[in-house]
Amino acid sequence: MNLKAISKPFSKYTNINNPVPTGSPNVMPAFAHDYGNYVARYGMGNYQIQAVMKLDDRIDFDKLSAAVRLSVDAEPVLGCRFVEHAPPYWKRLKDIDNIMFCSIEETDNTEEAVRMFLESPLDMDLDPMVKVKLIRSEQCDTIGIKLNHTCCDGAGAKEYIHLLSRIYSDTACKNGAYVPEPSIRDDKDHIKVFKNLGIKHPKLDNSVVEAPRTAWPFQWKSAGQKNITPFVICRLPDRMLDSLSKYGKERGAKINDLIVTAFYRAMFKISRPPYRVPMDIGLTIDLRRYLPDNRASAIRNLSGGIVLRIARLKDEPFDGTLARVVSLMNRKKSKNPGYQCATGAEHAEVLNFYQFLAFAKFISKASDVFLRNCYFCSPGLSNVGIISKTLIKFGDSTVIDAYIIPPVIRMPGIMIVASSYNGKLTFATGYYKGSVRKENLEKLLDGIRRELIEGCK
Repeated sequence: MNLKAISKPFSKYTNINNPVPTGSPNVMPAFAHDYGNYVARYGMGNYQIQAVMKLDDRIDFDKLSAAVRLSVDAEPVLGCRFVEHAPPYWKRLKDIDNIMFCSIEETDNTEEAVRMFLESPLDMDLDPMVKVKLIRSEQCDTIGIKLNHTCCDGAGAKEYIHLLSRIYSDTACKNGAYVPEPSIRDDKDHIKVFKNLGIKHPKLDNSVVEAPRTAWPFQWKSAGQKNITPFVICRLPDRMLDSLSKYGKERGAKINDLIVTAFYRAMFKISRPPYRVPMDIGLTIDLRRYLPDNRASAIRNLSGGIVLRIARLKDEPFDGTLARVVSLMNRKKSKNPGYQCATGAEHAEVLNFYQFLAFAKFISKASDVFLRNCYFCSPGLSNVGIISKTLIKFGDSTVIDAYIIPPVIRMPGIMIVASSYNGKLTFATGYYKGSVRKENLEKLLDGIRRELIEGCK
């Protein structure tokens, strides 16, 4: 193992005036996007991002396990734990070579094994930032990946999938004699974002992060079991994505515009808000869009958000709602959407972390008291897009199916993630068991599915 190479991302911070503990090559600073997601552990969500990949054949478990271990050297933050401090920082795990990053399960019921893996919790204190499981049946292998949202967003999850595939394939070719080049996780990506947006002094920027102003009628209970988080998954027919793409191009719309339109129309039918009252849906924005090649230098959180406001109109066809969504999205895109979250993070980094943490705990406790039974929700959509434009390979085996599972957030929030791979579009959402009826979320996802199939004929 090339220890000097592995220590580079950490030792970078020991010789500069950075307020993290110095004198150790095993620490590096955390950023506001990181600790913003970290505090969500206190009653706001499980905040783990997951991926499921089905292969056409079996792979070598020992090589996969070695690839996962090497991946935490390639992306050092994955081999760290988050330390509560003012300011917080990342610290390399002790005895890292004895940590079980990867496991295997043999089963005759892959679907049930995948469900159990997805619903299993990620220990925020004891577990590493990444865990991988190989689920083996007689027919094929399935890979499940868990990533802690504290260090990684949806785009970062896609990057990790490609990293793991690449390392596995390289070690297969080189008989394991492979040392990855560690990424450097610093603030240069943020600086580049601000530079490309023409923001010279982000800490002085007065832009305000958009927040929802309206809530949708939707019944739920606060007495959910926070350690049991089932998921609802809905998938469009094979090759339907090609039809949606053609339909959208004919109308000057992106796939994302079609999904947003279907989401709104499904919510209109379920919640039945008053006509002509603008209703809010939050959308996540990948801030890598402001970086060269849309890529960050390391796996990280680099996402922002915007809020769309569309009113329910009587007897409006799909095309009519789509035209309004496209018009609104085009106006948003012309104003550099989501950057307010980046400048807001700059402000947050000035705050004392312990005060930030105490406020998050207070909000969680207050929600338990005041939101006993509620009749509204605040929906959001994160479209992570295409997981890979080409088929992912693990050596000679090919990933034939893949999708992303979102973090579970507590009600009244509903987070739906859309992802696509090999021509298939998947929607997924999670919830605290007992907080909402599963049938209601199934109805919502199926409503989005039907709106796309029927509206885009």
